[in-house]
Order: sequence, then C-alpha cells, then structure tokens
Amino acid sequence: MRDFTRVFVLMLLAVAFGGVLVIASCSSDNNAAREPESPAVIIGTTAAAPAPTEVATPAPTPVATPAPTTAATTAARPVGPPQSGRWIDVNVTSFTVRLMDGTTATRTISPVGVGAQINTGAFESTQTGLFYVYSMDASLTYDAPYDTYISHWVGFDPALANGFHSFLKDASGNVVNPATGRISNGCIRTGEPEAIYAFAQIGMPVYVHL
Repeated sequence: MRDFTRVFVLMLLAVAFGGVLVIASCSSDNNAAREPESPAVIIGTTAAAPAPTEVATPAPTPVATPAPTTAATTAARPVGPPQSGRWIDVNVTSFTVRLMDGTTATRTISPVGVGAQINTGAFESTQTGLFYVYSMDASLTYDAPYDTYISHWVGFDPALANGFHSFLKDASGNVVNPATGRISNGCIRTGEPEAIYAFAQIGMPVYVHL
C-alpha cells in the first residue's frame, strides 16, 4: 500500500512535471513560430507651408519738384522818391516841377499843366508813382489831340504816353496856349521845357506825387 502510494505520487509528479514541460514546450513553440513584430513606423505628416501673403506695395507719393529759383540780377527799384543822384520831382497838387540832386532842388518850375484827371488810368490822367525817362525829342512835333505842336519832349510814362513838353505851339513854334493846372491829357506842360530837357537823360527817375 505504501508502495502504491509512492507510485501514485510519482505518477502525479510525473504528470505534473510533464504538463509543465508540455506547457513550456508549447509556449516555446508558439514563441518560435511567431514572427518578430516589426517596430512600428510612425510616418510623420509634413504640414503644408502656408502660402505667402501678398503685401501690397504702396504706390510712391509724387513729390512736386520745386521750380528752380533764379536770383535777381538787378536790384529792386524803389517806389518812393530817390535819395541820391539826379531826378525830377512832380507835384500834381501844387503844379510844380523840381529838378533834384539828391534831396536838394537845383531848380523849381511853376506853375505847370498836369492831367485833367489824376490816377484814374484814363487817357487824360496823370498817374502818380516812380517812373523813368524812356524817350527824348527836342524837335517841334505835331500834337494831334489838340491840332497843335509841342517841343522838347521828355517821356516818362510809356503806358499812357505821358511826359514833359512845352506849352502848345503853332507850326512856327509860337506858344498858343500857356494854360496851367489840370488841363492836359496827362502830360506835364511847362513854359521852361528847355531846362527840363537839358537836365533829363534816359533812365533818370521821375517821381510824381500828390
């Protein structure tokens, strides 16, 4: 009985160990038959590059090119009476002409005839301001507006054709109208035209004032 028990125990042990061996063998066979797993390959996805943003280039702002400035080549002429040199002063209020050297009158001629109008710009007007002698003619010349003659012309206002000249004369050079005051078409009539003519020269200032 004791031997039977031993045998039975041995059989159990054998079965037990045999099972383990079988299980180990099966496990070994299964592991051998299984193909090795390939490592997982992670395929990265490349993010699409953003499309470039178009930036509008601002149109250039036009810059005005300043016009070149030209330096004045001549000094500005004064608008008041000259303070030096020789010039002629005309007072249309007192009907007086003065031949000036700087601020000194070398000769005064009065009375004279001036325009029937003053500063109107009309044909009969004597304009005030600073003018310059632009023409001279001492000869006896026909004066159509009055159908008479004048001599010793000294022009100073080309815009209205005004200037100094003699009293009205006839064709022989005799004075026929010695009137003074506001009686002319703008010119300065005088009984001493020779003195003004001898004193004047082209470009000389003539200052006419009230």
